[in-house]
Amino acid sequence: MAGISVVMCTVGKARSAADCVASVLAQKLRHGMTLEIVIVDNSVSGVARQWVEAAAAAGDPVRYVHEPRPGISHARNAGVAAAKGEFLAFIDDDEVAEPDWLQNLHRALETHSADIATGPVVPIFEGMDRLGFDPTPFFYGEREAMETGATLEAARTGNVLFRVASCLWEPEPFDPKLGRSGGEDTDLTYRLHLKGRKIIWVADAVVHEYWPREKASLPAFLRRKRITARNTTFVRVSHAASPARAALRTVAKALLQLAIFLPLSLVLYPISRQRFAAAGLHVMSAIGKLTFWMRARYYGDAPEAAEPEAAE
Repeated sequence: MAGISVVMCTVGKARSAADCVASVLAQKLRHGMTLEIVIVDNSVSGVARQWVEAAAAAGDPVRYVHEPRPGISHARNAGVAAAKGEFLAFIDDDEVAEPDWLQNLHRALETHSADIATGPVVPIFEGMDRLGFDPTPFFYGEREAMETGATLEAARTGNVLFRVASCLWEPEPFDPKLGRSGGEDTDLTYRLHLKGRKIIWVADAVVHEYWPREKASLPAFLRRKRITARNTTFVRVSHAASPARAALRTVAKALLQLAIFLPLSLVLYPISRQRFAAAGLHVMSAIGKLTFWMRARYYGDAPEAAEPEAAE
């Protein structure tokens, strides 16, 4: 019998968090699989307690964990400590899972004798007709084109399943120093890769990420690219055999990238918003690489107030 714990960390997103939990409860589990959902409330005041405990009282296999220390690393570590399953999945509180998400992750993990399995995060955009560009193509790259079983060097916790015994034995697997800037998931999985753990792609283990209008704006989209590039570069440089050499190579590539795409983006701005966005992503990627040593706070800035029409 395979016990799977699903950990979802949340900070005041009651409505979307409840939708996420509902999608996990609706999973079509393989024979012999058991499920528990650990909901980690990372708000100071514990705003999620009421709706989570109400769900537990109604018979849902959910447990409430309060981690008041701000930072996603603290929240994820609290979820790992509380989880009881031999497999542990993470999903974000603004995502919903396809009904076969967990069974496809678990099947692939076992079939390919892997330690970590990760799959696609497909965006759902609110008010995309008002954006002035189509962000969808920017979510599909080389990884999304891979077949199930292809190996990776890192994964992110929006859609991932760990084999607990081989991956999550440390008291604090997610580095608390990265808790307010992000990149803690890339850091952990890349470290595990360097230790010989096998990370695979699972093409049919799909979750959907909801992008509200303010999050899907072009400025917000470009900012996210900069932060992602910064965090990924920080992790790879930090764990390189020669960090100084890796940093120099990265800076050289980023300067070349900037030299090509910054002028191109300026030319494209009045011509095509779609092409400007494509060039702008390269510019933000270059800036993120050049500023990898900076740590930007972006997690936990959302207000804690519970959404009034939240979890019924």
